[in-house]
Amino acid sequence: MTVCIGAICKCGDGEAVVVAADRMMTYGPPMNLESEPALKKIVPLTRSAALLFSGMVFDGEEIAGQVRGDVAGSEPTVHELSEKVAKAYVDLKRRRVEETILQPFLAVGFPEFRTMAAQAPASQVLQQVIAMIAQHNLNLELLVSGCDAGGAHLDIVSHPGTLAKVGQTGFATIGSGALHAAIWLSLAQHTRSASFGETIYNVYEAKKAAEVAPGVGQLTDIGVAVNGRFSFLDESVFELLEKAHKEKPRLAEQERAEIEEALSRHVAKQGT
Repeated sequence: MTVCIGAICKCGDGEAVVVAADRMMTYGPPMNLESEPALKKIVPLTRSAALLFSGMVFDGEEIAGQVRGDVAGSEPTVHELSEKVAKAYVDLKRRRVEETILQPFLAVGFPEFRTMAAQAPASQVLQQVIAMIAQHNLNLELLVSGCDAGGAHLDIVSHPGTLAKVGQTGFATIGSGALHAAIWLSLAQHTRSASFGETIYNVYEAKKAAEVAPGVGQLTDIGVAVNGRFSFLDESVFELLEKAHKEKPRLAEQERAEIEEALSRHVAKQGT
C-alpha cells in the first residue's frame, strides 16, 4: 500500500528523471504492520539509477539488495538494470512458491515438482497444487528509473515478473495511489518535453493527490537523476513546492522561476 511516481523531462540539452514516493511501509507476517518510519522506498542502485517498490518491505529490499550486489562496480544501462530486477523478481517468486506451497504440501522443490507433474498429469493433488501456484502473487511492483547514454528511462516490473518500458507517456505510477497520481499527471498534460522545474512540481502534486488513496502516507521523498547522477532533493526545494502547492495543474511563472533556480543550485551542488 503506497504510491511511487516517476516522470521523464527535459533538462538542458538532455533528459532527467524525477521520482517520488511516500514512506508507508507494509510488513508481512509475523508483524502485519503498516507504518511511516524514517526509511525511503527509493533505493539507489547505481550512481545514476534508483529502484522504487510497492509491496512488502522485505521483498522490495531483498530484490534491491540482490541487484545492487550484481552490479557493484559497474554502470549498466537502465534497461539492463531492469532485466536484472525482473530476474530477481522471478527468482523470489519461485522461492516463495517453494516455501509456501511446494514444501508444505509435497515436500519438494520446483525441479522435483516438474518431474511429478510430467509423470502424473491427471493427479488431482497435483492439479490443486498447480492451481495454487497459478494464483500465487507477491503483490509487489517495482519502478526502475534513471539516465544513461540513451537518455532517461522508466521501467515497471510487476507480477509475475513482467517487464514493461515506459514510452511516450513519459510517466509511470505504481501502488495503491497509482490511479490518483496518474490522473493528476494526465490532467497536467505532462510529457517528456516538460521542463525540469515543472516536472518536479507535477510529481509533487501527483503524490499529494494520491494521499487520499488507502495506505498512502503523508511523508514524501523526491529524487532526481540528472547529469549522470541520482540524488534526493533537499528541504529548500520542498519549501518552494509546499509554498506553490495548489489543486490546479499549472505553476505561476514566478513560482516556476523560483523552483528552477532552486533546482539549478541543487544540481550544481551535486556536481561539486
